[in-house]
Amino acid sequence: MQEQFVNALETYVHHLLRLQGNEVEYLRNAVEVVDAHNLLFRDAGEQATDETQNIYTLADLCCLDKDTMTYIPNRGRIIAIARNFF
Repeated sequence: MQEQFVNALETYVHHLLRLQGNEVEYLRNAVEVVDAHNLLFRDAGEQATDETQNIYTLADLCCLDKDTMTYIPNRGRIIAIARNFF
């Protein structure tokens, strides 16, 4: 189940990056993990990361790909978040 969560959140973050034009440093939007077991996420609006409420800024969920100089989902960070739920 943890692997499914990681893949689902990574896909969701990738989708949000495409919608935002890949300019993470200007984003203040956050993602809320609504239900980890059912793979439900939502846009939490402009908020800071609050791990106690399962809210993570988009910038915290991404890293810079040095080859393409674009932001991509940070799989390592997403795996660490998954450990909170599984």
